[in-house]
Amino acid sequence: MSNTLQRLTGVLTKSHKTIVKVVSVNANGTTLVKFNDGSESVVLGDSVQSGSAYIENGRIIGPAPDLPFTEIEV
Repeated sequence: MSNTLQRLTGVLTKSHKTIVKVVSVNANGTTLVKFNDGSESVVLGDSVQSGSAYIENGRIIGPAPDLPFTEIEV
């Protein structure tokens, strides 16, 4: 495998953590969350009841701190 292909594969296969706001926790073990851009999604897990949470691959992995942030577009 070429070095360029290995580097590309390494970037594409990594999972990414995202911080979201918890909107509501559903009775079926899922949670409605809101992303920074205003979009919403249903993810697996109900361990975080309110505030912010880390998600990875569509699953809540734990609580996240509620810190102020600034989004910079490049």
